[in-house]
Amino acid sequence: MGTLEDKNIDVIKRAFELLLEKGDLDGFFAHISDQCELHEPASLPYGGVYRGKEEMRRGITKAIESWGHLEIKKLNYAVGGDEVVVHLDISGVMRKTGKRVSMQTLELWRVRDGKVVELRPFLYDTAAILDACK
Repeated sequence: MGTLEDKNIDVIKRAFELLLEKGDLDGFFAHISDQCELHEPASLPYGGVYRGKEEMRRGITKAIESWGHLEIKKLNYAVGGDEVVVHLDISGVMRKTGKRVSMQTLELWRVRDGKVVELRPFLYDTAAILDACK
C-alpha cells in the first residue's frame, strides 16, 4: 500500500507525466484540488499568485504559452510529509523573442488527500528569464 510520502510522490510523478509527456492539461488538473494555489515569481510576465483550480489553470497556461521548445528534465524528488520537492533542469525559448534560457530549478508541491493544493517554483535565475523576454 505504501506510505503517505510514497503516495504523494506518485501524485506528482503522475501529474508531471500527464502535463509534460502527454500534454494532457485536463488529466493534469484531475490531480489538482479545487482549493489550490500556484505561486509564480512576481517579476515574471506570468508571475503572481493564482488561487483556485481555474486560476491555477490560467497561470499554468500563461507560463506554458510564454515558452517555446520547452524541455523539462526531472532530476530528483525529495519528500517529507505533505511536501514534495522536485529538482528540474529547464530549457526553452521565449516565444516573444526567440532567446534561449536554461537553468535548474526546484518546485515545492504540497499534497493533501491525494490532490495538489500548492505549487511554488523556485527558479535559479529569474533575471535570465526576464532578459530573454526583452
